Amino acid sequence: MRNKRQKITTLFLLLCSVCLSGQNIQKSYVSRNVEGGMLYFIKPLKLSQSCNYACYFDQTIRPHNDTISVGITFSNKQAFKVDSIVFMNKDTIIGKNVTHLFTEQNRNKWDCRFFIIFTRKELHKIHSDEPPVLSFYGMENQNIQLKVKPNDWKKILKIDRTIYNQIKLNEK
Repeated sequence: MRNKRQKITTLFLLLCSVCLSGQNIQKSYVSRNVEGGMLYFIKPLKLSQSCNYACYFDQTIRPHNDTISVGITFSNKQAFKVDSIVFMNKDTIIGKNVTHLFTEQNRNKWDCRFFIIFTRKELHKIHSDEPPVLSFYGMENQNIQLKVKPNDWKKILKIDRTIYNQIKLNEK
């Protein structure tokens, strides 16, 4: 009887931990049925932060046209307008021109907001377990590199993989 009770308790705790971890991911994104199919929006997540700069991004995924719009806000102590960005990991280098939205002063830093459009295939090339290095290119050939922290990258991958698995399961 005692052994059976321990097994039930262990199973209950395991199920609770699985359910709780799923709830954390669901707080990070929203999905909506819009004209043309589902839309997934991943709320802003931190890619990197130091005393000199910070980088946050969000994603809008539209599976019906196989595109992902990635919005990035890059904050820097000096004014900086991003023209292009390169994502690098051990197997892949993907360079993209950006659509610049604005650069504005925010307290003692400058925020540069821009968008990039990826295909699902391009984004999956970046989704290795190794965090990527991002190179921001801008005014007067300036280049700022940042390496995404492993813990931040794990969280991003967990959310992305959950959504892409859901998309794959619902494709006809």
